[in-house]
Amino acid sequence: MRFHKKAAAWARELKHIFRGASLNIIHREPPAHYLGYTVAGKVPVILIPGIFSRWGYMKHLGDAISLRGHPVYIIPELHNNLFSVPSSAKILRSLITHIVPMSGHIVSRTSRSAETIRKFIQEKGLKDVIIVAHSKGGLIGKYFLVHHNADRRVLGMIAVATPFSGSALAKLIPHGAFKELMTDSKVIHDLKTHKEVNKNIVSIFPEYDTQIWAERGSFLDGAENIEIPVAGHTVLFDKKIHDAVINAIDKMTSAVNSVRYNT
Repeated sequence: MRFHKKAAAWARELKHIFRGASLNIIHREPPAHYLGYTVAGKVPVILIPGIFSRWGYMKHLGDAISLRGHPVYIIPELHNNLFSVPSSAKILRSLITHIVPMSGHIVSRTSRSAETIRKFIQEKGLKDVIIVAHSKGGLIGKYFLVHHNADRRVLGMIAVATPFSGSALAKLIPHGAFKELMTDSKVIHDLKTHKEVNKNIVSIFPEYDTQIWAERGSFLDGAENIEIPVAGHTVLFDKKIHDAVINAIDKMTSAVNSVRYNT
């Protein structure tokens, strides 16, 4: 990509960072339609934002998914997503096993025993969840698929602009939360060694990412990799990204339904 186009991408990036930060402040509670409007056959979707971001950063994408009839869940316990990847994955696991379908609430971890919650979830039949994640959220999602998905309640993940190989940029940021994003971090190494779950991941990424400084960018071996002709890292406001994510959700859902129908 030519220099002037990269410069334009950085300009848009700054605008989108400000826009996303504003959404984080404005939107404290998810819209009623996230759990109030569902269509038969549409699977639950969980949104996982990137570092320094709350769910509001992904609201435009979440709205597009919700209006297709998917129940959309958020994870307020992640706050600004500064927890470690393993800790965040545990919080995600807790959400999936504590979630109350169609109510919009999350049952307290201390209010019921694990056995009661497990029975409740089984009775409600919450399963076939798809994770939609941005940036660091994709690392959390993959860590979950590797270490916390033995019962396969999660079908797979669609990751947008995720640094699966880390980013050299992380070394330049003096904040401990970015250490896991370094190319040689323990978490990055751990996730690289677990390729068996990659077949359940769709990695969507821009042709030029302003923040993922790595030779392979967001490319993930064994996953479905989709490059979109956009530039930047905070690309969640782009309709091309929305369309790619929704198409990936439909494809992942139809593949599971096909298997069930044929068996």
